[in-house]
Amino acid sequence: MGKIKSWLAIILALITVALIGWNLSDSDETEPSSAADNNQPTYQSQETITFVYDPTGKLTYKLVSDDVQNYAEPKITWFTKPVLITYDSNAIATWTVRSNKAKLTDDKMLYLYGDVQVDSLTDTSQLQRITTENAVVNLVTQDVSSDDQVTLVGIGLKSVGMKMRGNLRNKTTELIEKVNTYYEIQHEQQNP
Repeated sequence: MGKIKSWLAIILALITVALIGWNLSDSDETEPSSAADNNQPTYQSQETITFVYDPTGKLTYKLVSDDVQNYAEPKITWFTKPVLITYDSNAIATWTVRSNKAKLTDDKMLYLYGDVQVDSLTDTSQLQRITTENAVVNLVTQDVSSDDQVTLVGIGLKSVGMKMRGNLRNKTTELIEKVNTYYEIQHEQQNP
């Protein structure tokens, strides 16, 4: 009977070791995946101000936003109520660009959505305001474009057209299709 108890104890010990090993190997497979959920932002913040400088240390642009959500995997950042302020080579503010929402891609393209408004901040620019529904700004070259209806307001003129191309740094714009321009002629008053 002593031998039977010994064999029974050995068999129970082997079963226990097998169950412990099986339990440990199962727990590795059921751990949650460490891959990030692409539907959730990598980080987000509210009321942000971002300053971007060129390689020589001069301020190139400032981006202010009510809400920012960055997604690492598709490499895009979403902005709510963004305001982009561009600067010239003398660090003087030249333009503000506003919209309801914007998407910044990895190649430094800023896609603006909803009530886009571009305003000149300098007195020397003949072009004072650009309005459209959607636009794209290349933050490196400051090229701006829109395939929607665009309204340009300048000193003594207002132009409406489709498909605008321009450059904020050079202070140039071109309406490409269906352009209507209205000029305001200033009347000089003569003193009697």
